[in-house]
Amino acid sequence: MTETDVAGQVGEQVCPPRAYAHSRLQLFRFSAVSWNAHRIHYDAAFAASEGHPDVVVQSTLHGETLSRYALEWAGPGASLTSVSWRNRATAVAGERLTWTATVAAAEPCDAGVRVKLDVSVLKEDGAPCVTGHVELTARAARTSPSAGTSPDPATS
Repeated sequence: MTETDVAGQVGEQVCPPRAYAHSRLQLFRFSAVSWNAHRIHYDAAFAASEGHPDVVVQSTLHGETLSRYALEWAGPGASLTSVSWRNRATAVAGERLTWTATVAAAEPCDAGVRVKLDVSVLKEDGAPCVTGHVELTARAARTSPSAGTSPDPATS
């Protein structure tokens, strides 16, 4: 990605969507590593007793997914500045979800390009499950060989 690629298309550039589903095992493991002991995230019978069709995706896993896919879109060397989101609907294990994002703002900075994405996780019917923003810094690709430094010439 070059600065022109991003900065020239603010509000127009749509990131390629990413379809995925969380498995029960993934939700169990995420509960373990995040110290989330609420049974709706790993016990299907308990989740059903609470009115859910299966174990429930953790809010913090949604945030991790928003961040991870944004960083993958931005490319190698990108760094996360901030992430914020709001849960709009419950998602459960096995449910087909789609990550989407649009570039809301981009500006050159010393490290490359500072980018703000409007992000969403959509349910299979297109209804929003999660909405939010991810801000990151992406390293701009060199546009010419002279854009970087070259090593000193060899001496004999």
